[in-house]
Amino acid sequence: MQFMKAIFLLSCLLIVGHTHVNAAGFDVFKLLDCGEIAIEAGGKVAVNLVPLLKDLGKCADFNPDLNADLDIKGFLEVVKQFVKKATANPKCLQTLLDAVKGQVQPYVTQIKEAQCLP
Repeated sequence: MQFMKAIFLLSCLLIVGHTHVNAAGFDVFKLLDCGEIAIEAGGKVAVNLVPLLKDLGKCADFNPDLNADLDIKGFLEVVKQFVKKATANPKCLQTLLDAVKGQVQPYVTQIKEAQCLP
C-alpha cells in the first residue's frame, strides 16, 4: 500500500511538473529522475527474479517434493528448505549476486552520473 501511495505522490508531482521547486537545494525534478532510475533498476531485477531463483535452485541442487501439500504451512516449509540449501553453498550465492550486480550496474552508473547521492 505504501508503494502505491508513493507512486500516486510521484504522479501528482509530475502533473504539476511545470512549476520548478528548488528550495534549500531540494530539486524535485532531480528527485523524480533519480526515482525513475531506481524504479527501472528494481523492475529489471523483478522481471529476472524467477529465472535467477531457478538458477540458484539448480546450482544448490534443490529438489522439492512435488507431491507436497502446499497450504501456507507447506509453502513456508519449502521456502525454508530452499533458503537452507541455497545458503549452504556460497558459490551459488556468489553467482546469484554477480548476476544481480550485472543487471543493476548500468543503473548504478546512471545514478552516479545524475549525482543522486550526496
